[in-house]
Amino acid sequence: MSEPAADAFAWDRSDARSRQPPIVNTIRRIRQACTNCRCSGERPRCMNCRRVDRVCHYEPYSATNPPSSTSSAGNGAKGRSPPATGSTSTLFPRAGVVDPELLNRINTIESQLAQLHSQGLLGFLNGENRGASGAFPDLTAASRTYQDLSPDFTEPSPPQHQFPPSLPETTEPVSDISNAMRFNTTPPPPVMAHLIDTYFLHVHNQPYSYFHEQSFRERLNYGLVPKCLLFAILASALKFSDSEYFRGSRREATEAYAREAWLALLNDHLTVENNPSLPVAQASNILGVVDFTCGRTSSGWLKIGLAVRIAQDLQLMREPSSTLSPIEQEEHRRAFWSIYLLDKLVSVGQSRPPAISEEDIHVQLPTDEDTFRRGLWKKTPTLHQLINWKSETETVNSTFTQTILAATALGRCVRYVLHGREIDEMPPWDPRSDFTLLNTFLLLIDHHLQIETTTIPQIVEQHRKPDGTLDFQSLEHVVFARIVFHTTHCLLNHPFLLRMRLKKGNCKVPPKFLTRSFEVSCTHARSISCVVEDAIASGCHVQSSFYAYASILAGGILSLAIHIDQEKGQVTDPELLNHYQKSIQILERVGRRWDHASKMHLQLMLFDANYHSLAALLDSTTPDVDPKLESALWLMVDYVAMSAHNDSAITPPPLSTDTFMGPLDTQMGMENNDAFGGMAPPNANPDPNVGFLGNSVPL
Repeated sequence: MSEPAADAFAWDRSDARSRQPPIVNTIRRIRQACTNCRCSGERPRCMNCRRVDRVCHYEPYSATNPPSSTSSAGNGAKGRSPPATGSTSTLFPRAGVVDPELLNRINTIESQLAQLHSQGLLGFLNGENRGASGAFPDLTAASRTYQDLSPDFTEPSPPQHQFPPSLPETTEPVSDISNAMRFNTTPPPPVMAHLIDTYFLHVHNQPYSYFHEQSFRERLNYGLVPKCLLFAILASALKFSDSEYFRGSRREATEAYAREAWLALLNDHLTVENNPSLPVAQASNILGVVDFTCGRTSSGWLKIGLAVRIAQDLQLMREPSSTLSPIEQEEHRRAFWSIYLLDKLVSVGQSRPPAISEEDIHVQLPTDEDTFRRGLWKKTPTLHQLINWKSETETVNSTFTQTILAATALGRCVRYVLHGREIDEMPPWDPRSDFTLLNTFLLLIDHHLQIETTTIPQIVEQHRKPDGTLDFQSLEHVVFARIVFHTTHCLLNHPFLLRMRLKKGNCKVPPKFLTRSFEVSCTHARSISCVVEDAIASGCHVQSSFYAYASILAGGILSLAIHIDQEKGQVTDPELLNHYQKSIQILERVGRRWDHASKMHLQLMLFDANYHSLAALLDSTTPDVDPKLESALWLMVDYVAMSAHNDSAITPPPLSTDTFMGPLDTQMGMENNDAFGGMAPPNANPDPNVGFLGNSVPL
């Protein structure tokens, strides 16, 4: 080594020995960590301490306070003089060096935090001694929701935790502010456990399927479920909850949970720094259902569209990576198929085309429930393979796949009858037309669903567990698929929609075409009420929000048939009247859970009361339909329009009581003041603009 280099090396070592570490005005990272585990310092309780149920303690400021500025200044005076005013070191201090005034402020704040900790207030915020005072609501449930929410599972099992006594579920908040805050955080653990159980009993697989239940509960216990997804699940489960904790404020809680889920989704995931993940797609799809069924159809439409785009960004339409476990792979598939299903259902409206094309799907169909629950992998066909008459698959073991097949048929039908596509120039009775192709495709779906060979009671017996209880998560798909199948036939053969289709062409219509198509739609309208009646009698839930649309569509078709018979002077078949009455009762039942079903219930009765001259619909030689009647008929087939908040859409024209209680009620053997008595859903939201005669007859 050369002499200059050696001198430089000696100088560096000498200077390093004499130089003191920069302890003046430094903020030490150590105070930001929990003293028990030295984690990343989440407040008020770090994730590691929450997971192992350990008290989370942060040292007060004095425990790690650096030397005072006075002593530091003294030490600095012995070494070297302070920098000159306006020097670069003053304008750009070294990393970790803070202005003394700022340091004093931090010292004051942390001293106050230490004082609060010594008084036990921080312990209260951490969830300790919550039972000491009943005057405080449980404001810290959010920090304790991920523990002990599920029954024991096979190993490996999450750490079990015995919750300290919490407030009763019926405890009233002490102030309006507290009342608002309790729905901005997760509910107490017992209520949380109830809502999670409710979700898997009444919502999961009915018809949307996102989770492997055991794996989801374990992730929940470990605190691995994102806030946006957790709150979306709570909002979805509240429709079916009977907890006293939400008594009198169920709607408020549902809206608050949905709002918190959406805000968390936007703030925590849809940012530049964070890429959307599978839980974000799941949460967005769940929130789309909540908004759509509450009447916020535009908001729901956008959230569902967001779920579609996230699914496409995550490549969910393709087979997941083989590096994932079989459970994770199946959750990816089911998330995509749930988004696909909802995309088809909410597209049953004018100018609402679906966002997912069948040609872009390459992922295989869901496996059966038993295989999924056991965490096994199983090869299943793709949608393209199954909807081909040359398919080697004769039977469909997965009930979820049955729902997907029926929804695919519905999507094709809606594209033909509602979306105004001009591709098909052939008249419907032509063997080469899209109408004929759709009927052929429905024959294939009928073959896979085994509608003609297996009854609902027989299917129910096939889906009983060893203990005799029903496997709702598997069974409800069968009922749902059949309802969607019959709904598709009703739309395809609806006389009004066929007239609108024929209106665009200038061809001569066969005299019996509309009449025969109408008979087909009436047959399937009656089948809808039969399936629902058999399912209810067999113990099924029958609670899907889409059943409301299927029932009003069927009821509207049956109402057309009844009034056309009356207009022609014919005696209406009593069976027809009976099925119409069942459609009303189904809407009443579903309306107890879903807001949009309550509006459909009223809408069907108003349509039946106000429109009687309908025989011209079946006469192809008559001129165009009256504009008012045309608007009313569009509203009776458009799922999106009838679900939206639009009071004027269902406001009837002025009419007398005698006009309302017409020949239909006489044939049904009802007195005027009892025609629809007791049919208004007890939990429905009354429209202040609608009056009622007797029990529930709208005027």
